[in-house]
Amino acid sequence: MKWIACILGSLALITGAMAAGAQEWQELTAAEDLAGWQVLSGQWELDGGVIRGSAGPGENAWLQYTAQEFADLEITVEFRTPVPTNGGVQFHSHWLPRTPLESGESPQDAPKVMYGYQADVETRQRLSTGRLVCENVRGPIAETAPEAAGTLKQRDWNEMRIVARNGVIEVYLQGELANRTEDEMYRRGFLALQVFAFEMEEPATVVEYRNLRVRELPQEAGWVDIFDGESLNGWETYGEEKWYAEDGLLHGASGPKNSEGYVATTDSYRDFEFQGEVLMAGAGNYGFFFHVEITLREEDGYPIISGMQVEIEPGYPTSTAWMYESYKRGWLVVPDKTSLPCVALRPKEWNHLEVRVQDNHYTTWLNGIRVMDFVDDEKTTTEGFIAFQIHEGGADGILKRNLMVRPL
Repeated sequence: MKWIACILGSLALITGAMAAGAQEWQELTAAEDLAGWQVLSGQWELDGGVIRGSAGPGENAWLQYTAQEFADLEITVEFRTPVPTNGGVQFHSHWLPRTPLESGESPQDAPKVMYGYQADVETRQRLSTGRLVCENVRGPIAETAPEAAGTLKQRDWNEMRIVARNGVIEVYLQGELANRTEDEMYRRGFLALQVFAFEMEEPATVVEYRNLRVRELPQEAGWVDIFDGESLNGWETYGEEKWYAEDGLLHGASGPKNSEGYVATTDSYRDFEFQGEVLMAGAGNYGFFFHVEITLREEDGYPIISGMQVEIEPGYPTSTAWMYESYKRGWLVVPDKTSLPCVALRPKEWNHLEVRVQDNHYTTWLNGIRVMDFVDDEKTTTEGFIAFQIHEGGADGILKRNLMVRPL
């Protein structure tokens, strides 16, 4: 499979936890062209360190920085609107099919729109600049404090600062706190800039951005690598499917029985956060399990598992990151194949999976998009191993990397 070889050949393996301090600032408007950026709509140019976006009547213009995704981050930027208009700075963002999908509509047929958080630029309405918006889902989720709104300069350069860390988002204008909110719908994603010619009759409207900088912020302390990239130390296999470490990756593939198989930690976990990346190499079915016990059937050695499963499967729309209880209740929430989480999967690419378990409260994210936030009033498990599954039909296998756990 040539595309897998290409991906593996270009991997730059990432060590476990992030560095103790914040990363270096990246200057995103210092280049001579828009390398690293992708024009999604509208007209965009970079000239003399200023990104200039323009849009015609009713047009929503987007420019996305595709060179890197960010989780916890800090952004500083200056913006100017020569004519009062609407725009914004997007973060933890995703360019995906419009949802909910209509009856019979496929993700490939649906038009794409932007999802994620936006710090609003709205210089027609002073109190709206700096407002925090959940783009294309919930709309405004935090309004701008009057003290910050009062610093806005019409037709001149304004400073904006955004800090998003551990589910807390802060937006500042000219150093004044505009709003602070706690929200976890999105935990990672891309940056983007917007110009929206909303309710405008002129030929075009413009927003200019300069001195755009971003840096990653460190994760909370306590994250531990549970896979060393070289061996299965700390893991135990069950069944006759193939599990092995190679090229810094944990590989799983069907064995002689083409049946179910598991690789499980030798350590047990109760409340925890997990994060890691998975790449599904073809058709099949896989899973991330927690609070599990595994026994081997006496007559044939077939592994029997009990515990909670976070689904991993390559279908699109996908059921990945929805939760299932094996051999008992089945789906805790039936996947909605028309919803945003079901188009969050990146087929045949690396996908970032996060799971948080706090007593009977389970939360999952796929590529930074929250899939489930579920309180299990019928909880039957409290502690057990973490495991990965390869199911019947998963002959082409699955790859995993950067597997980390933080006990809570």
